[in-house]
Amino acid sequence: MAEGDVHTVYEDGLWKNRVEGGTRASNTSPRRVDAVVAGRQAAKKRRVGHVVHTPDGEIESEHDYRPRSRPARSAGRPE
Repeated sequence: MAEGDVHTVYEDGLWKNRVEGGTRASNTSPRRVDAVVAGRQAAKKRRVGHVVHTPDGEIESEHDYRPRSRPARSAGRPE
C-alpha cells in the first residue's frame, strides 16, 4: 500500500488507526471491530487504502478506496 493509507494495528493493548507516514494514531479503541470500522470510514473519506493487521502485525486484509480511473473512449466508438 502507499503513503497516506490507513492501517489498523494492535499496540500496547489497544487497536489503533494510523495514517502511513504519520507518527500518531488517529484514533484508538479497546475493541478491534470498532477500530476496523473507524479505519474503513477514514480510508473511504480520504480515498486511500485500508490495511487491517492481526495482533502479531501480519496483514490480514487490504481494501482500496481510491477512485478508479475510467478507460478512455476509443475514437471509432459512438458516444
